[in-house]
Amino acid sequence: MTLPVQTARRNRWILAAALLVVAFLLGFVPQYLKNARASVDLQARDQQIIQLRQQTTLSRLRDLASLLYLETTRKNYGIASQHASALFDLIRATINNGPDPALKDGLATTLAQRDEIVSKLAKPDPGVEKDVQDLMDRLYQLTFK
Repeated sequence: MTLPVQTARRNRWILAAALLVVAFLLGFVPQYLKNARASVDLQARDQQIIQLRQQTTLSRLRDLASLLYLETTRKNYGIASQHASALFDLIRATINNGPDPALKDGLATTLAQRDEIVSKLAKPDPGVEKDVQDLMDRLYQLTFK
């Protein structure tokens, strides 16, 4: 083979390789951009899920405090004691898992009342109603921000 034929053949291979790279990039770049946008959307959804779970936990705290107060005012101290246990367990879990330091501090203060309230519920003490009402008010103030 002569030199011009070899050069032409080499040029064809170079052109074919360049066309292959261009074809690859034409397929890769749009998919990459699409995946990057999807990743950003996914991260935003994950943040939204985290916020909704936190709001659900705070709502559950308010619900348990309301149930505790309701049963205490009805003088159903056994059921109120069960609600108190569930409430204080959820408060402890929220303190351990919650990201908000101000909420953690407020819940820790609320958790400090646990023994007093549980003991008053165990020996039906009518004064527990005021303590439970104060606890419920504090939880509502902490969780409605």
